[in-house]
Parts: sequence; C-alpha cells; structure tokens
Amino acid sequence: MKKTSKAIIITIIVLLSIAVIVLTCLLVIKEVRKCDYYEQKCDSFEVQNANLSKGQIVFIGDSITDLYKLDSYYADLDLALYNRGIGADTTKGVKARLDVSIFDIEPSVIVLMIGTNDINWGRSVKDTMETYHEIVEEIYAKLPEVKLYCMSVIPQNKDIEKYAPLSVDNNLKKIKELNKEIEGLAKEVSATYLDLYSRLLDEEGYLDKEYSNDGLHLDHEGFVVWTELLKPYLLKK
Repeated sequence: MKKTSKAIIITIIVLLSIAVIVLTCLLVIKEVRKCDYYEQKCDSFEVQNANLSKGQIVFIGDSITDLYKLDSYYADLDLALYNRGIGADTTKGVKARLDVSIFDIEPSVIVLMIGTNDINWGRSVKDTMETYHEIVEEIYAKLPEVKLYCMSVIPQNKDIEKYAPLSVDNNLKKIKELNKEIEGLAKEVSATYLDLYSRLLDEEGYLDKEYSNDGLHLDHEGFVVWTELLKPYLLKK
C-alpha cells in the first residue's frame, strides 16, 4: 500500500514537472514569435521609409493601431497616413523604435496610443508613465514643431475577453489612472489629449460589445468612433 501511494505521488510530481516544462516552452515560443513580429515590422518600416514623404501623419502604437486600416477611414485627408502599430507592443517597445517608426520620416503629425499591454502584463502605472514621458520628451526634442495627439488607452470587456490571463476589472482601474496621467502630461507639453476611453464605454463601465469582438481590440464600429473623434483635428489646417 505504501509503495502504491509513493508511486502515485512520484507520478503526480513527474506530471506536474512536465506540465511546468510545457507551459514554460509555450511561453518562450510566444515571446520569440512576438519578438520576431516586432523585428519584422521594424525591418518593414525601414524599407518603406526610403519611399515615403516627410511631413505626413504617423499613427504609432500596439495591435489596436496595427489593426486600424487607416486608408479606409481617412481617404479624404490631404496628407498621407503611415501606420506604425505593432501587435503586442509596449511603451518600451515604442521608445526603442522611434527612429525607424517616426524620426526617419519626420512627420508633421503623430497619433500615439500605447500602454494597454504594459497594464495587461502587470507593469505599474508609474513605470509605464516614466517610459511614456520619455517617448513624448524625445518626440519633441527631435520634432519640436510636430502636432502630437495622445490618445487615451481604451477600456476592456471581461464578458467577451478572450485572453485568459487578463484581469479586466483590475486593468480598468489602472487604465483610468494611466489615462489621467497621460492627460496631465499632454497638457504639460502642449500636446492634445483625446479621450477615446469614455466614448467606448457601455452602461456598466466596460468596453461596449458593439465596438469589440474580443474585449480588447476594436472592430469596425470601434474604429469609426476613433475616427469620428480624431478626424476633425486632422482636417484642421
């Protein structure tokens, strides 16, 4: 009986060990794929930059920006729009690629939305804002005449959220705090803060299901709301 119990315990330990190894491998693979996509996008930007005009409009951010089909929403603008969103990116990632994403093409307008993945992956609002501040500081140092639009980080919805590790209620508290900090920084440096967060909320304070299929990213209707908020500013001469 004792031998049987011992064998069972050993089997459980072995199975748990295998599970930990498999999970670790999956996480490593995920990180490698994420890094590969980041590098591929940056390489693509570098190639594109040789043929792009300066003085245009750049959107920069994470997957929410990456999925934004700009030409479908801003065809009536005189300036060209360049999408420099990268899925899974963070404030640190944006800061590291400012040259290839922005400075090499010297835009006259920048639309910045970043921070949701910092929050998703447990980074504090304080640390996130430190990097965000560094991004803004570097932008104005290199492009002092640029028009900078700081978009709020958007809300999330726990009912349709498809990313199991996320703690939506906790994230929303941090996102609200982060947005207040972004708004304050924008005022401090004379950038324009645009509150997209409030426009996307449902009655319960979550990302409205009308604007998202997965509780984190925007669908077409969500991008329409973003466009309606931002476009009047971009149309100003």
